[in-house]
Amino acid sequence: MQLSSPRSPDPIPAPPPTTPLALVCLPHAGGSARVFASLQAALPHVDSALLELPGHGTRMREAPRDDFGAVLDDLVRTSAPHTSGRYVLLGHSMGAAFAYELARYWSALGRPPVAVVLAGRNGPTARRTLPDIHPLGAPEFLDAVRRLGGTPPQVFANPELVKLFIPMLRADFTMSETYEALPGAPLDCPLWVCAGRDDPMVDDAGLHDWENHGTGEVRTEWLPGGHFILDTPEFHAYVAKVLAAEPG
Repeated sequence: MQLSSPRSPDPIPAPPPTTPLALVCLPHAGGSARVFASLQAALPHVDSALLELPGHGTRMREAPRDDFGAVLDDLVRTSAPHTSGRYVLLGHSMGAAFAYELARYWSALGRPPVAVVLAGRNGPTARRTLPDIHPLGAPEFLDAVRRLGGTPPQVFANPELVKLFIPMLRADFTMSETYEALPGAPLDCPLWVCAGRDDPMVDDAGLHDWENHGTGEVRTEWLPGGHFILDTPEFHAYVAKVLAAEPG
């Protein structure tokens, strides 16, 4: 009897190429997408998506909104193209609240982020470190915004710019200062929480409050600087560290 030739083993399929991470960024109150320009320049090989809110930056002709849920719905729409693969959400200050809620939204639909970076904001159930400014009259409100920093000085020196920017700034601070976590499950992806050591809008207990809103790893780190750390080399290095820590 003639023996048949031994069957060749099936070839081992080549592993798929590593899917690149997208970095989806959400700005602070009063900020446009371009506040992340230096971060984007510092990470030229990262696929970054800088989301713009209604009434800001390239969407300045739209009316600003002070309804957190309505703006979140808008951000769901604009973030959708960037959440079909592997992505990290990054939010600064008010943007951190939106990043957290976007992450919960997409996680509930089976499209969770690889990680979320929450910069310059206390957790949703922490006490506020500064008094609310959104209900103040126009002169007091502008003075409070000026003291916080982050807004170009020329805005306050030009009456036309003041008239243009006050509705947007007040809408943003209304959303940021009245935000409460929406109903739903906490996140189970890693949360990377950071802030500047001299940031008056956060404190240690507030940053650690994010541990109550994630079931996975929550890492807290203090960086040099104040509230507006987005342009600092230390923040750029921090974001690069986050992206490198997440496996391909």
